[in-house]
Amino acid sequence: MSERSDAQQWLRDGVSQSIRKYRAGEISLKTLIDDLDSVSSNLATSPMGEEIRSQWWVLEETYAVALDQGDLRELPREDALAIEEALNALEQLLR
Repeated sequence: MSERSDAQQWLRDGVSQSIRKYRAGEISLKTLIDDLDSVSSNLATSPMGEEIRSQWWVLEETYAVALDQGDLRELPREDALAIEEALNALEQLLR
């Protein structure tokens, strides 16, 4: 395996781990967003980086609205669904 593909696999594994931790309640939505931002920046020139950034944007937008409304603990159902759909899309991408 090349050094580049090893690095990409490491980043993919990191995204998978962050998603798992978020779903288990071990990290916050903000931490997940920051993790995805970091990974998408490192993969900026690849199609995978673009797709990660696309799903990152869904999470970032949802987080920003919740932050503006002052309640990050009780997200409206549609926001929770948007997060779940973004996470599912990311997991599908990482397979």
